[in-house]
Amino acid sequence: MFNQLILFHRRLIWLGVFLCIVIGILGMQAFRLMVIEHQERFQKAESRLHTVQYLPTFRGAIKDRKGRVIAQDVPSYAVAVRWDYITGDIAQAQAVNDARASVGHQRWLSLSPEARQKQIDAFLPPAIQELELFWNRVAEIGHITREALEERLQLIRLSVTNLAEVVWERQESAHQKRFGERVEFVARPIREQRTNHVILSDVSDEIVFEFKKLQDEIPNSIAIEYDRTRTYPLRTQRVQLDGATFPTPIRTFSNPVVELTSVGELLIGDVREDVWEEDIDRLPFSTKQGVNLQGYRSGDEVGNRGIEAELETTLRGHRGKVTLNKQGEEIERILPIGGSDVTITIDMELQARVESILSQDLEFMNVQSWHRNGLLPDALPLRGAIVVLDAETSEVLAMTSSPALDDEVDAEGYPWLNRAAEGLYPPGSILKPVVFVAAVSEREMQSNEAIECTGHYFDGVKDAARCWIYRDRFNFQTHGHLKGREALARSCNIFFYELGSRMGFHDLLDWYKKFGLGQPLSELLTSNEATGTFGHLPSERDIAQLKERGALTFETVSVAIGQGALTWTPLHAAAAYATLARGGIWKAPKLTKQNDAGVDLDLNQESVSIALSGLQDAIQKRHGTGAILRHSATSDEPIFTIDGVKLWGKTGTAEAPPFYIEGEEQPIVGLDHSWFLVMAAPAESQRPTVVVAVLVENGGSGGRVAGPIANQVLYALQREGYFN
Repeated sequence: MFNQLILFHRRLIWLGVFLCIVIGILGMQAFRLMVIEHQERFQKAESRLHTVQYLPTFRGAIKDRKGRVIAQDVPSYAVAVRWDYITGDIAQAQAVNDARASVGHQRWLSLSPEARQKQIDAFLPPAIQELELFWNRVAEIGHITREALEERLQLIRLSVTNLAEVVWERQESAHQKRFGERVEFVARPIREQRTNHVILSDVSDEIVFEFKKLQDEIPNSIAIEYDRTRTYPLRTQRVQLDGATFPTPIRTFSNPVVELTSVGELLIGDVREDVWEEDIDRLPFSTKQGVNLQGYRSGDEVGNRGIEAELETTLRGHRGKVTLNKQGEEIERILPIGGSDVTITIDMELQARVESILSQDLEFMNVQSWHRNGLLPDALPLRGAIVVLDAETSEVLAMTSSPALDDEVDAEGYPWLNRAAEGLYPPGSILKPVVFVAAVSEREMQSNEAIECTGHYFDGVKDAARCWIYRDRFNFQTHGHLKGREALARSCNIFFYELGSRMGFHDLLDWYKKFGLGQPLSELLTSNEATGTFGHLPSERDIAQLKERGALTFETVSVAIGQGALTWTPLHAAAAYATLARGGIWKAPKLTKQNDAGVDLDLNQESVSIALSGLQDAIQKRHGTGAILRHSATSDEPIFTIDGVKLWGKTGTAEAPPFYIEGEEQPIVGLDHSWFLVMAAPAESQRPTVVVAVLVENGGSGGRVAGPIANQVLYALQREGYFN
């Protein structure tokens, strides 16, 4: 009996301990719910009783260097339609309601699923027809074709469907981490599948009035929303040029007017309302921590190209938020914050003038008989690019590419490629000033040393590594003994072959890198950390292969005149010349204001002065390769005709790859790209203030083809006050 009593007490103690443990666990859980997680759970519970409305934000404006508005959001109205109208599900829902009403509620409940479906099918065609009539009315009132409207609806369907898949995938992943496979994940409609979607933007007051009538006729179908539309007020411009400044063969004493419809579009870009998966990955609207008011939702504006895309984070604003309780009373309001304005370095008036020069309405970018490019048919559209830099800061004043985005003549010429910043071309002779200052700075030659031009560089080899005048059509002339200044003016190949040979392949490449070749300049325009178009320099592997083939010596002299395995962009070329203009301070080109003290390349300053003198002679002296446009043995004219401006410049001709003309099976070989680099300043200035790089693909002679274009760019700069 006594043992049984002990056993009973022991069990009682264990039961008490067990109850204490259970009560402790429950107490801890209660403490967690009531104290630790109280606020979070209270907010979640309370949120189910609240209605949240999100207030639209707006993108920041983009302005040019003179404060002109390039891109801005302007107030407008938008017409939005319910998601079930867009998907067509409203027709099914209407057919169900009509079928239920036709038989009565009680009888409907007693019908089998098959019988119900039969009733629904009878009412579905009229419901679909009613929906079609609705969309026809929308298209008619909105002054849009039914086909165009359907394209917009399909884009919305795809955008929301893709967004839903992304959200559900994340939700399912979180669900499985929490519950595993024991609880099935059920996808619920996302917010965008329960809200209205904009189908028409920038709607006028008159059209809004008509839509309000439709709203009254078909309640809860559409909504008129306050909206903002992205506009580009300077995209369309008329530019008048002075035809009397054109070269004689195309000179006119009228003042041609060029109508431009896409000024700066390649640089500025645009926005899209199609939110992509990568947008959501980068900046989601819904997160574990709640809602990110800057995050992307379907229908948001997203920078699509150019500055709009590059500076998306800066330009994008934060939407606002209004929370209402069950009684419709406002309990919280977060005001929207607009995106920040951005000022870029482009001068849009200058940009328009520069773009007009490359227009097909003029004849600078068509093959002309006076170009003496016998391999291409006359009037063939040429492609090319122009870059204009501020010489002191390397800020981009203008940058354009041909063909333009809206070009209908040469639509096959990759108009979306920004040739100025992304097109890669051999430098040709425009690299020679860099080689000269590098050789003197490396002490491989004296600044006043003379080198003899013998016509060809290698003994016994007269048809390779030769000077450009050592040819049959020039009676195999040579330049004789030249110093650096005259060698640059005459563009003597032999002089620079010798400099390249003295420096060696690696030192040449190192100096090219210092002057920007190999740097991602196209992406550094708006950021200090980026990747982009580098251009091409031979790698260590390339050099090893050249040595194995015994070709390194020849390749060394080739790259010394900008040929061989080198490519860069017009932007690289302009940046290199701006570095010379600054006396050897390297600064990367930029489209936005950036603090940049630059990198001192420690150039021999006497060599810089000599190089600049040679570049002046190249344009001003008759023996200079960039001075005279020769039409015949007895007829010529200066390439540059602008007054009151000091000029420095260099022509370049670089080997081009085989070129295919549309419709022709065989490519044209033996063509050359045309380069002209010109620096300019007011007449009283000692150093250049602007740099202009012109590149014409397959143009031939740099002076003959690119030179007259550079001359027109200088006139554009003068008209915009850059030489005052």
